[in-house]
Amino acid sequence: MRRRRPALALGSIVAAAAVDPPGDGEDAAAWVLDAAAEHLRRFGLRRWSVDDVADAAGVGRTTVYRWFGSRDDLVHAVLARELRQTLEAVARATAGAASFEDRAVEATLVCLAALDGSVVDHLVRHDPAAVLPLLTTEAGPLLDLARAGLAPQLVAAGIARDHAQAELLAEALARLGLSFVLTRSSVVPVDDPERLRAAIRRLIGPLLAAAR
Repeated sequence: MRRRRPALALGSIVAAAAVDPPGDGEDAAAWVLDAAAEHLRRFGLRRWSVDDVADAAGVGRTTVYRWFGSRDDLVHAVLARELRQTLEAVARATAGAASFEDRAVEATLVCLAALDGSVVDHLVRHDPAAVLPLLTTEAGPLLDLARAGLAPQLVAAGIARDHAQAELLAEALARLGLSFVLTRSSVVPVDDPERLRAAIRRLIGPLLAAAR
């Protein structure tokens, strides 16, 4: 049966990424999210139901609704978990970096690695009408998140003279990153980590130097 496509809202996804998933029965909640993610990869946004996910996770449908509220909320929770896990991986990878440029390089590698096999990447490829607006015309919440995270670092590193310039540069870097989500085909060697590191430095180096 062809079901209604969930109404995706990037603001809800970004907000949910900032909080932990349901704490009551955490293992089972994770099973539900795992099952929903697999259904999204296999069937896209339409061809599955909450009952399908509940059966795959081994819980009752009322339990799914108690944790996640609705089918739309469940999809948001899956995408929020991917975003949260990516941000956590970025934090781990950049913790020991000596400079902002080093952090930016390692963060880019982590984000590109996280994109491979992700639900987001699958949906961009197979249901672009639903997902592309979140990364283009409705991408404001992601840009807000990037500015909030990057601007203070740019000021602290002495790259930006003030917060206004830092926000502008942070947004430019975020928009560059979004372009890789939208179009993976590139002369940038995304499948070779060392060459990719060098390419990213060549790409962002002039941008950071010009801001000083």
